[in-house]
Amino acid sequence: MPYRCQTAQQERGRKRVLTKLGLMPYIERCEVMEFGELPLHCELYQYAPEAPTIIFIPGIGTYSQLYCELLSRMSDQGFNLVSIDIRGHGCSGGRRGGYKVSEVVADVRQLLDRLQQRFDGPFGLFGCSLGARLGLAVAEQENRIVALLCHTLFLAEMPPDIWHLMGWNSLYFSNLFTPQLKINLRLFVDIDNLLKNNPMSKYADRDPLLVWDYPVYTLHSTYSYPSTILREALPVNSAAIIIGGRDEVISLHYTRNLIKKSVQEFDLIVIDEGNHMLPFNHVDDTLQASCAWFHSAFKKHSAA
Repeated sequence: MPYRCQTAQQERGRKRVLTKLGLMPYIERCEVMEFGELPLHCELYQYAPEAPTIIFIPGIGTYSQLYCELLSRMSDQGFNLVSIDIRGHGCSGGRRGGYKVSEVVADVRQLLDRLQQRFDGPFGLFGCSLGARLGLAVAEQENRIVALLCHTLFLAEMPPDIWHLMGWNSLYFSNLFTPQLKINLRLFVDIDNLLKNNPMSKYADRDPLLVWDYPVYTLHSTYSYPSTILREALPVNSAAIIIGGRDEVISLHYTRNLIKKSVQEFDLIVIDEGNHMLPFNHVDDTLQASCAWFHSAFKKHSAA
């Protein structure tokens, strides 16, 4: 599957890397979908038109193709998987790294419109890391989503610690005066530590599709967007949070506290030895747990 947003040289280099990592068989079964004016880029792993369809939202800075093994293998378990490169990321259009949460919500709802014309089954949503927060924002407004799985989750109303609180508050003032200023993600997140066990880590600095620099307005929108789940339940039938027991970004303690305070009921799925990079470093465990939960959630919806 060529990425036409790259140069021919970049595409040849990417193919060599993916071949070396053994990922090409997964990528070759993927179908590219594009829609909208930007356009927005999506990747589809189809099982059957009548099967449940899961929309996947990648984590911060990343894009769909990086998750090809997880998505392809999930599809083999009886689901249509559609991953979206959010605006400004991967092969989607828009200013690099630039989005507002409300724009992403509108984009995913537009994608749902398209998918409804093609697939008959119910819809679920699987958000990874930052994608989980975006997925929650979609689920709060979209009653076509019957099952929501969040790989880690944070709320603006619940900063994990005083340092996050101070950082998020500083974005408010920065957004007033310098919304277009770009900030390198590595100043806030220890990317090198997160990637240390990832086989793609040595290629990360050479990947033109990864986003490292974010405009202030994007970060402000992301870390200030309000949630409804502390006061009311979602319109979904089922919701869950999956997290590694050794997650370095969002702790299991924070997650348990979030679930306790939330009006929305969440199932908690813990990969005991997992870290934050579950879809890459713990593919088998993540695959098994995610598929089992989605099968149960869709069965519950059908029985309702």
